[in-house]
Amino acid sequence: GELSTSALSTATAVMALEMIRRKRPAADTSLDTHINNGIRWLAEHQNSDGGWGDTVKSFSNISTSMLCHAAFHATKSTDRFVAHVVNARQYIDRTGGVDAVVARYGKDKTFSVPILTHCALAGLVKWKTIPALPFELACLPARFYKTVRLPVVSYALPALIAIGQVRHHFRKPRNPITRFIRNLAVKRSLKKLISIQPTNGGFLEAAPLTSFVTMSLAGMGLTDHPVVQKGLQFLLDSVRPDGSWPIDTNLATWTTTLSVNAIEGTLPEFEKTPLRQWLLQQQYKELHP
Repeated sequence: GELSTSALSTATAVMALEMIRRKRPAADTSLDTHINNGIRWLAEHQNSDGGWGDTVKSFSNISTSMLCHAAFHATKSTDRFVAHVVNARQYIDRTGGVDAVVARYGKDKTFSVPILTHCALAGLVKWKTIPALPFELACLPARFYKTVRLPVVSYALPALIAIGQVRHHFRKPRNPITRFIRNLAVKRSLKKLISIQPTNGGFLEAAPLTSFVTMSLAGMGLTDHPVVQKGLQFLLDSVRPDGSWPIDTNLATWTTTLSVNAIEGTLPEFEKTPLRQWLLQQQYKELHP
């Protein structure tokens, strides 16, 4: 078996590659095949209602549908897939568009701001409609994160930095003090981002978070930044032969612990020992970024 292929992952990965491609010379076609294959896959797996779900077996939802719709626009694929784009637009309009995304997640900006940023990079959403993220808070020691109440969950710190910066890049705050503080925090928070990126380039071993970070920095013009280069490599390493990206790349530890907990009372001791040893081998021996 394998982890499900995902329209969400594919749309965000395509957007990240497109942001990088835009900054490269026209003669550089190295990303064209991956982008075209991703768009083709999205077209082939659109639901009958015009939207997309998180996986090929999921019902359509506004978030993934807006991500996919934006990918067609960003890659200038609308002329090749007119019917798909029209149907997607109609689904989004019926479902509520930007307001529906904001309402779906409420005060938690972990998902709504990245989704809207993705759409803004495609030119479909105005930057002023996207809440600013205080990426300067990432410069604080980690022990203070709970105290300052980050607007995103802790594992989304990479998104706070990258998406906060791209929004700041395209729309500076009116408050001169806030603008000054965030200008000062740009380089320092980017250093923080470098320090928390895993060696294989994949944040959470997942295409969506890695793509959101990569597209944001590339959208600012930082295509040569080490975080972008490592993120790009992770995406190229995890793309599937059919042009899609999986919803995640490695959930072995999580699914193993869930399974063990589910059958705990029936496991004989001789089966517990190798499971225990395997889990211990997965444990980090140093502080995980």
